[in-house]
Amino acid sequence: MSFIKKVSCLLVIFLVFVNLIGRETIASEGELALKEAIDIGFQRAKEWNANATLTSVNTVDETMGGSRGETGKRFNWFMQFMALGTDEHLLIGISEKKITVFESFKQSQVPTIQYDEIKLDSSDVLQLAKDKYGLKQGKGWATGYHFTLDNIEGTPILTVIGNDRDKRFTRISFNARNGDIVSAIHKLPYGGGIISKRIDTEKLSKKGMAITGFVAGNKKLVVWGDKKPIQFSTSNQPFIEWSENGGKKWTALRADNYVTHAWFDRNDELYAVTENEIWVGITSKSKGRKILSLDHPIENVDYSINNHIAVLSNGTIYYTSNQGESWEKAIVPNPFYVIQISDNGDLLGLTEERKLLQKINDGWNEITMPNSKDVPWNMKVIRNRLFITTESGIWTRNLQEVNWRKINVNEEIVQFIKKGEKLLGYTNRGEAIYSISTEYESKSEKVFEANDTIISDVDMMGDTIWVATVPNYSWEEIKTPKKRKKF
Repeated sequence: MSFIKKVSCLLVIFLVFVNLIGRETIASEGELALKEAIDIGFQRAKEWNANATLTSVNTVDETMGGSRGETGKRFNWFMQFMALGTDEHLLIGISEKKITVFESFKQSQVPTIQYDEIKLDSSDVLQLAKDKYGLKQGKGWATGYHFTLDNIEGTPILTVIGNDRDKRFTRISFNARNGDIVSAIHKLPYGGGIISKRIDTEKLSKKGMAITGFVAGNKKLVVWGDKKPIQFSTSNQPFIEWSENGGKKWTALRADNYVTHAWFDRNDELYAVTENEIWVGITSKSKGRKILSLDHPIENVDYSINNHIAVLSNGTIYYTSNQGESWEKAIVPNPFYVIQISDNGDLLGLTEERKLLQKINDGWNEITMPNSKDVPWNMKVIRNRLFITTESGIWTRNLQEVNWRKINVNEEIVQFIKKGEKLLGYTNRGEAIYSISTEYESKSEKVFEANDTIISDVDMMGDTIWVATVPNYSWEEIKTPKKRKKF
């Protein structure tokens, strides 16, 4: 045999071996296809009641590795049975081929699925969905491929769940008797973008994007979020941009990771927070310099007018009074929901149990509410003044004093937004936004009606209010591309 032939044979053997290894890593001994899972469940259900009949089947997410449905098989399956003619039902859970859940319960009768009508298995419908719609594995939420089997209007419907080519949540349903496509739908976004409102005019830009944050500086506007959001994720195609001409043109800024917060200091220098870092001096040409890097995610961040910075991460507050040149640490006594820092460097926290605490020397003192029954919903500090919103209204006091003053607003404010010296607030369910007075003589006023808009952030520049919104999602039929005619 010539040298070339020997090499060719060895190459073929190698490729076959690699292919077998690849198949072995995809498949797993503990995973089951739909019919295999039903067989195990049926055997136990018949022991429970001889008249047990299948009513539904579904897979559930897990972190056990394996193929995650790539072979039509999953580790975990749940199914329900009913004893015919009764209100007796049974829930069976299977994990790695073993029954791990066995619970009987009572409810009204539901449609049943005849086993001999299930002509297709999970692997069959998965291949059909891939061939017809290019279905891909789900990421993040509902990872991999998932499967459900139900009786819908007398027909056994076998559904495979994954993502479409644009990573959108997708469901392809088949008639389990013959493989006919019953429906093909995916979750599409509607809404989203930046609304700029000036007097009686409104303009929408970046339509369809998930705008998770917005901040106005002295001359610049900055926006960040996801250009192609999907349900359950706004970090699909993250971006951060700024505009130097009032939003007419936007320029991409350099950021290595998804931005969660951003602000300008008094010199219009931009600070940006990512998952566990803070950067300063970000521009379109430079990602700036890193002033903080933590081992755990940043949960909450605040900055004062003179740019003291406080960061909450893993039960510790990291704070600086020199723009990040050096940092000090304070351990929180209870889990905090919000942290704030004043111009004087005072640290405050709102606990998850809705108690207001202020750091005094090495300890934390609870701040007395204006009314004994008041529970703070949210709090902010502007300069050295504390603002809280409660069921009885909005209250403010100087941090060095004890007397509270009430701020009159026509509606209940449940959440504050602080942008430098500006204080804004959401009403219940984000239906309206108010500009909250921080001066004694000024009046708070409603500046935006949300209607069906999902608001994520808001800021003001001059006489224009900028409202950041994220999309909602609805099931829409998948439109298959038309094939080009051959000439």
